Amino acid sequence: MNGDYQYFATVKDDDMLRKSFNELTQKTFGFDFVDWYEAGHWGEMYIPHVLTEGGRVVSNVSVNLMQFDLCGVKKNYIQLGTVMTDQACRGQGLNRMIMEQILREWEDRADGVYLFANDSVLDYYPKFGFRPVKEYEYYLPCDAAADKAPYKMEKIDLKQKEQYEKLRKTIESYFEDPEIQNHNDGMYMSDNPGLYLFWLAGEFCDHIYYLPEEGVYAVASAEEERLHVHQIFGKRQVEMKRLAKAFGENIKEIVLGYTPAHKEKFLVREHKEEDCTLFIRGDDLQRMEKERMRFPALSHA
Repeated sequence: MNGDYQYFATVKDDDMLRKSFNELTQKTFGFDFVDWYEAGHWGEMYIPHVLTEGGRVVSNVSVNLMQFDLCGVKKNYIQLGTVMTDQACRGQGLNRMIMEQILREWEDRADGVYLFANDSVLDYYPKFGFRPVKEYEYYLPCDAAADKAPYKMEKIDLKQKEQYEKLRKTIESYFEDPEIQNHNDGMYMSDNPGLYLFWLAGEFCDHIYYLPEEGVYAVASAEEERLHVHQIFGKRQVEMKRLAKAFGENIKEIVLGYTPAHKEKFLVREHKEEDCTLFIRGDDLQRMEKERMRFPALSHA
């Protein structure tokens, strides 16, 4: 590393580094990890790699250890995220130094490495051997003629300790019985409750529902005539048209934020999202395009 900068991967447990890291994150992206850390959700799966100048964090690339269950097949991937450099220090190759160090240290310890890039840097990541690939989303037309009654739903408020603990335990114990097949999610992020809770306590906090009939949680939101089902927590299969009916008779389309376990029951199309192009390294991750898959919305870091 350049002698003017120091390299650290110990941000989580260093009060001064963590404070400076959060300040740069807030300055760059408009959010920070303070609440997430204080709630005890920042575990060992999220590892910022930073360069400091004069004790101040000026550049970062974070390593996210991602474990997925692909219909019974376990995969260990690394997702890179929170890529940022302080504006005053840009143009010096700091991110490049961190990226090269991470790839040397981590690539051989995973089945593949990936990241999501915004539209302004699509020419940057191929310099490190990444290539863009398509993702696909599964959807289902929904009509009022569906003959079954809608699910009864209980809206979850994570500020209520009892409701929070019940959901947390559901997520953490999800794979205690591997003999029970997951009939909802074909690419479930396992063993990373901290990342789930980052999203559930933040952007998706008003969209969590419990379905007592099935004993599962649905993270879903309605937008005009479309229902976005971001995640299902639970292995019993949810009937999507019944779930849509619970959000009103005007829902005309259901869109999944994950790859379903039973892809044959849905229609599929290319998934396009502004400032969210998937880049991969490694042959294994070519499955995303070949098998028409997408990383779950709640697994983005």
